[in-house]
Amino acid sequence: MLSIQQAKAHSLPLHYNIANGREIDHDMSKLAKDITDKKLDIVGLQEVDRFASRSKFIDTGKQLSDLTGLEYYYYTKAINIAGNEAKYGTKGEYGTLILSRYPIISSESVLLQSASYEQRAYGHVQIDVDGTVIDFFNTHLSYEHATIRKRQFETLAEKVSGLERCILTGDFNISSFDDYAPVDFLSKACTEQGTPITFPKSKTTIDNVLFSDSFTLIERDSVVSDHSDHYLLWAELEFTVMLPSE
Repeated sequence: MLSIQQAKAHSLPLHYNIANGREIDHDMSKLAKDITDKKLDIVGLQEVDRFASRSKFIDTGKQLSDLTGLEYYYYTKAINIAGNEAKYGTKGEYGTLILSRYPIISSESVLLQSASYEQRAYGHVQIDVDGTVIDFFNTHLSYEHATIRKRQFETLAEKVSGLERCILTGDFNISSFDDYAPVDFLSKACTEQGTPITFPKSKTTIDNVLFSDSFTLIERDSVVSDHSDHYLLWAELEFTVMLPSE
């Protein structure tokens, strides 16, 4: 017996290095508006503080979740920074954040082999998008040396290899993937030709959205603003699932 099926498409995600909010005096409503203006469903953010003295002790993840209406979020700590443990029961933290309109059904934080300046990590969540599971990764790689980044890419490549629906967002601290063969099996939202700038200081694209071949890139661009030392990068990715007809 044959069943008639219909296709259902979804649009995802957005990437943003927010520089802990220092450029806008940690007024998260400005960053939230940047996010909501694009009306996308999953967000990967880097340089995110939590309970840190320099960012007024706010829980950035919870605040951005509340302000954007992206109900589900997951924070990955890379390092401890100055905070007020006596008052808040935790040290100040610095890392990455994932926001999602759809339920997060599993999550993990993994430390990466890192250079001496700063420990790096990645966050990985599984997101249930109307019954389809997407593996979403978010990271911020070391900038000091290509050898360290290559090892970090190898770790990520091993983790994402074989996943059917996978997205990897990050501040990768590179403008070209030529020397990083471990991620060649993933498509890039930004390539060298016609690439939107995400880091205006050097007029380069060091941020990107990588994805498995189950996704189709519809559109991508950066958003010029002074809300961070990076520009917001958004990508509209589409995937199709076949649903039984009613």
